[in-house]
Amino acid sequence: MKLHIEKDALLQGAGRTQGVIDRRGHTPILSHCLLEAGNNQLKISATDYEVSFSGYYPAQVEEEGGLTVPAVSFYNILRELPAGTISLESTENSNLVIQVGDARYQFLGLPVENFPPLPKLENQPMIELSNSVLSEMLEKTIFSIAADDIQPHLTGVLLEKITEDGRIIVRLVSSDGHRLSLIDREIPAIEQINLEKAIIIPRKGVAEMLRLISEEERCALGIEKKSIILRQGDKYLYIRLLDKKYPDYRRIIPASPEVRITVGRRAFLDVLKRISLLSAEKFKGVIMMVSEGWLDIRYHNPEIGGGDERLPITVNFLNSEVVAEQERDEETLCLPIRLSYNARYLIEPLSVMQSDEIYFELTKKKKPLCLRDANDPKYLSIVMPMDL
Repeated sequence: MKLHIEKDALLQGAGRTQGVIDRRGHTPILSHCLLEAGNNQLKISATDYEVSFSGYYPAQVEEEGGLTVPAVSFYNILRELPAGTISLESTENSNLVIQVGDARYQFLGLPVENFPPLPKLENQPMIELSNSVLSEMLEKTIFSIAADDIQPHLTGVLLEKITEDGRIIVRLVSSDGHRLSLIDREIPAIEQINLEKAIIIPRKGVAEMLRLISEEERCALGIEKKSIILRQGDKYLYIRLLDKKYPDYRRIIPASPEVRITVGRRAFLDVLKRISLLSAEKFKGVIMMVSEGWLDIRYHNPEIGGGDERLPITVNFLNSEVVAEQERDEETLCLPIRLSYNARYLIEPLSVMQSDEIYFELTKKKKPLCLRDANDPKYLSIVMPMDL
């Protein structure tokens, strides 16, 4: 293999492999990226069996061929090389020599035969869609995907198709057992791809989808029985779906809230960020006291200190029936209302909302809180309370 390629193109391709490769070292070949030269282009690929990437980059190819190189070291060296045309040449023992100007580096590679076979796109129906829509949906759900394998069915985002008022809607749902995110959007021609059953995209796949679609304006999406495919120009991402059953998330969504509290999103977010600077692993919860016209937010860490701030709010009781004092129980909502939540579980959805104002809705004191964007009724975040 011998070729010449611009640094920017090569660096972009090598960079795309960094989130895909297996960094745990259990299978050495999975920490390599595959380089294949032919037809005046360089194909760069990587896989960890769960997520696979292939991208094609223009190059001047003198000799066709291929080999694998350690992906991290290869990328790190490329970042520091001077701009210009880089020459790549393989040796008989599967090593790779790269050269630009007076700089020359050699990598110990492995034969192409050692690299696992990559998925192939064979006449798979795909639809084009706006990157802004897909990235918004992923960004508003990725943070509440479970981060560990204790609940493997929650380590991905649920993608399903629903019908609402005769329209086909695409829904993404994620949850880690402590909070839930849900977003609905209309995507034209979604009925053309195989989405008759709900699928679960693993967390790593969601993260790589977000990285890939940030580079262009439109992308294409396709679904096979066991994988989802994302195409961005000449770059392809293949993600193996989780073979799990997602729990019934609908039972968590409150049907009819009793109280709606309106507060400025930015001011609320800023207060939570400041107060959370004092938080620690053992003391995560903030206390919120809702009174007529005011929201008092308090935090106390016995090892560091504490703080409190006050924000103006509007409180609306949506249930017209007033519960008599003698009929109230410990879950009945009446002012003042004392609430406690993990600050991070509020900060993350507030950070991706767009409106100047947000709602948080309550049914009972010890029931989940529902956060809503005032201008986007199709996105919601549900947070379980803490017992403080």
